[in-house]
Amino acid sequence: HFLFNTLNAIAEWCRTDGEVAERAILQLSTMLRTILAGVPLAAWPLQRELALCRDLFALHLIRDPGMFELLVDGDPGDVHVPPLILLPLAENAVKHGPAAGHRGQVRLTITRTDAATTITLDNPGPYRGPRDGSEGLPTVHKRLALAYAGEASLTLAATPAGTRATVVLPSARPTVHT
Repeated sequence: HFLFNTLNAIAEWCRTDGEVAERAILQLSTMLRTILAGVPLAAWPLQRELALCRDLFALHLIRDPGMFELLVDGDPGDVHVPPLILLPLAENAVKHGPAAGHRGQVRLTITRTDAATTITLDNPGPYRGPRDGSEGLPTVHKRLALAYAGEASLTLAATPAGTRATVVLPSARPTVHT
């Protein structure tokens, strides 16, 4: 899903701004190397997942540097997560927030306790509920259920400033290849 959306955007940029398209292709290439390295793994460091999300945000900012301000708070420590578990959330945060005309802050926050790691992703777009035909969020729900035996959760909710996705992961590492 992410790949097709990005390639379609780059194809359009090729017609309007070759330099932007070139930078976007190079950024996408870096991301694809990381994605391909993660596909066969049951888990990888949350730090690597966050780097991939930052790369996605940077890709969006290539075309429109003022689209949003990215804020990342918290220490991922040595937490491991299923690869690509946050990427669909990051993509949705931009797609339904700043890219839909709701400029402002995109904030990713990590909070850890002995029992769990909570990751929140806020975007300035209004919460509109689940969308028919959506593939990204149902896939994240399924992967979390498999990887954490039903002990992890993903919720989406409205906030006064937009929409919040919250992922709560138990302290145990993922156990099932997702």
